[in-house]
Amino acid sequence: MELIKVIHAELPQIQCGRCDTPGCYQYAEQISKGAPHDRCVPGGKETLGKLNKLLNKNLKEVDIDYGPSIPLQIAVIDEDECIGCKKCIDACPVDAISGSANLMHDVIEDLCTGCELCIEPCPVDCISLVETDNKNSRSESQFFYDQTMYLRSNENRKKRMDSMIETNKKIGDDINTKLNNRNINLETNLNNLRIKILNDQLNDYHSLTDKEKEKFIDDNT
Repeated sequence: MELIKVIHAELPQIQCGRCDTPGCYQYAEQISKGAPHDRCVPGGKETLGKLNKLLNKNLKEVDIDYGPSIPLQIAVIDEDECIGCKKCIDACPVDAISGSANLMHDVIEDLCTGCELCIEPCPVDCISLVETDNKNSRSESQFFYDQTMYLRSNENRKKRMDSMIETNKKIGDDINTKLNNRNINLETNLNNLRIKILNDQLNDYHSLTDKEKEKFIDDNT
């Protein structure tokens, strides 16, 4: 656990997921288990050098397959173009975008890590990236990432529970309807049952041989 924390402290805290893990802490966990530590392209050679020293390794270059790099930047939303679709809100790993459905969204600069995850899902291309010299948002990003993932997990769990409750309610309503209908149509159901029994007996009678029919008549007269 201590090694994970030390590794995590050397990562850039962008929470971009480009290392094939959801966040920086998760990547630190994977590195501690032996995963290559050259996948943090946004951290570049500086981060690689720190990890080399920490892990007593000597990797020369970051693996550009996990790139490209991410400079110190923040996202900015064009208010005139934003349609309030919430897709950028759902994509942001640190909940740095405020707004509601069908209303204009806005980026909370003190939380935005510049991870670029909000760019691709925007259907109207109204998000741009601007360079900044403020590193504070990244210093606390793991906390906001963990909080965001926890809340989203609870939201998904609540949606599943609501769905189960609705399904169970429908099943209960269907059963009650059938029970009520059975009571309402009790006389009709009894008559249908009598008719069925008589038809079955008649079919059985027609299937008998002549001798069996005579015996049947004798037994029932």
